[in-house]
Amino acid sequence: MIYVNIAGYIATALGGLVLGAMYGRRVAADAASLMHSIQTRLAAVEHAMRGTHDAGAQNAAATEHHASAIEKLAGAIEKHAAAVDDHGAATVAAAVESRSGGAAAAAKD
Repeated sequence: MIYVNIAGYIATALGGLVLGAMYGRRVAADAASLMHSIQTRLAAVEHAMRGTHDAGAQNAAATEHHASAIEKLAGAIEKHAAAVDDHGAATVAAAVESRSGGAAAAAKD
């Protein structure tokens, strides 16, 4: 009786394996077809977006404008950093002066 159950389990497993393999092949074929259609559409969109040579000139001008804007930003950051350093130095100097001035006033009293 146990052997009959084991044989049934084996037959079921083999049937599931065969059905899984067939279904898996079908799913893989559908996925490959879907990917091919997406790639085709994407290639068409990319080709349409490239346009003519004018787009290349516009891209070059935009890149040049972007580079000059980054240079201006870098200059502004450097000026800001220098101002922060100056302010920090002035704050430290004021703190040192107030402490030393307070000590000198206390010594006078």
